[in-house]
Parts: sequence; structure tokens; C-alpha cells
Amino acid sequence: MSGSKQVHKGCDGVGFWIVSTAHAFRQALECELTHKGITFRQWEVLSLLSKDGEQPQSDLADKMGLEAQTLAGIIARMERDGWLQRKSCCSDRRRKLISATPKAKKIQQEMHQCCELVRNQAVEGLGQQELLELKRVCELMRNNLAGDCPEPKLVPKLSETDLVTNPCQTFPLDEDTHISMDDTMAPTNSVRSRKS
Repeated sequence: MSGSKQVHKGCDGVGFWIVSTAHAFRQALECELTHKGITFRQWEVLSLLSKDGEQPQSDLADKMGLEAQTLAGIIARMERDGWLQRKSCCSDRRRKLISATPKAKKIQQEMHQCCELVRNQAVEGLGQQELLELKRVCELMRNNLAGDCPEPKLVPKLSETDLVTNPCQTFPLDEDTHISMDDTMAPTNSVRSRKS
């Protein structure tokens, strides 16, 4: 990969296209799951347990991108409803292993039907070739975005004095910087007035 980055024409809205499509997909799935008495997060937990088997609560939190405390509340409700069981890990009593109960396994088929319905709804009007191309493009984009997060470039901070004396102060952008108003929203800065 060379030092200079190529700026592609016509890609200003690509982030919005992907995120809004994922959001619509999730909303549709949540709607279907609700009719079965399952929340989206509960579905995520049961799906991960079905795929990877019994696992520590901390691993589930990482995979779901949730704080441990947030997941703890979801797991407690699912345990109360008889869908999950918790047990201490043999090697570390502080770690809790989570597994699905037979009651939860009975609703797997219903969850699978919900997913199938939403998938079919999402791909309506797309041909086999378009789906293969969509898969190829998504894989390529994931690979492009994979890797370690580079160190952030430091941006000089404005003091309250700077904002009052020169509210339109700007900072030069380097040649690699590309800003599109389609993908970004300007932050709002408020200056608190000092009381004398």
C-alpha cells in the first residue's frame, strides 16, 4: 500500500448506505423476533451459544460489543426465564460459563424462521449474480477496514479565549484529509460564559 491514498469519486455516501442498510435489517429482525417474545439481544446471545457452545460471559460481551454490566442484565433475565444457565468455571471460580437450556433450544427453530423471513425480504428483487457480487464487495470492504487502529493525529485544542477572540479560527488539513458533508455532522461547541 503506497503512502498516498486514492480518493474515489462517488463514494461519499458509502458509510451511510452500509450503516443504514444494517440498521434496517436489524429493525426488521427485531420486529419479527418480538412476535415470538424474543428481543434482538436475547437472539444474539442464543445465536452465539448455538454457534460456539458454552462460553464465558466476558467472551459473549466482547462478541456482542457490549459492556459486561449491560450483558449481565440481559443474562439475568434470560436465566430467570429458564433460557440460560450459569456455572462457575473449574479453573477460575470468578468466571461464569453461560450455556443454553433445553427450553432455549426449543425456540431455535422459531428464531431461524424469523431470520429466514427477514433475509428473503431483504434480497427481494436481487438475482443470484447480484448476491454473489454483494458478498464479494462486502468481503473486500471488511478486509480493507481490518487491522489495527492507527494512532490518532493530534488536533490542537481551542481554549475558551481562542473561541471568544477568534471564533472562526481554522486549522490546515493535510493532503490525505477528505471531508464529505454527506457522511459527517459538524460538532456543536458551546462556550460557557464566566460569571464574575
